[in-house]
Amino acid sequence: MKGTEKKTNRKILLMLIAFVVMLFLTIVLNGIARKQDKESLGTKVSVRVTDIKVRAGGLRAGSLSVTVSYKGEEYKLKGVPSGQHFQMKSSKNFRTPVSAILYNGKLYYDATSIMLVTDQIYYIFLMTTFALLVLICGHYMGAIKIE
Repeated sequence: MKGTEKKTNRKILLMLIAFVVMLFLTIVLNGIARKQDKESLGTKVSVRVTDIKVRAGGLRAGSLSVTVSYKGEEYKLKGVPSGQHFQMKSSKNFRTPVSAILYNGKLYYDATSIMLVTDQIYYIFLMTTFALLVLICGHYMGAIKIE
């Protein structure tokens, strides 16, 4: 029984150390991601809205799918907030241009919607840190047994 407790305590200690390291790296990556100058990325272009779809569940974050035309080609406009539904609908109906950012062959609604590798790594570390926190808290509350 004591051998099992030592192994469990060692695993918990390793998880605590991993949590602290992951938390530190998450904070560092957050700082790096926030300091990135996304405004200088890509080229500002004018596009025409050709199609708007609202995914199941109504207007909520990520539910608005907008297709635009730029230089005769169809693109998905990435990062359109659901609050822009009216503007996109008006642009489609009245054929008025909408500004977008062309970056790496993709069109983005604005500079903040460009997802760089640093942003993706930050979100992975954030989710991993949260999962470790849940495991550690669950163990101490008795809901999760780690053997």
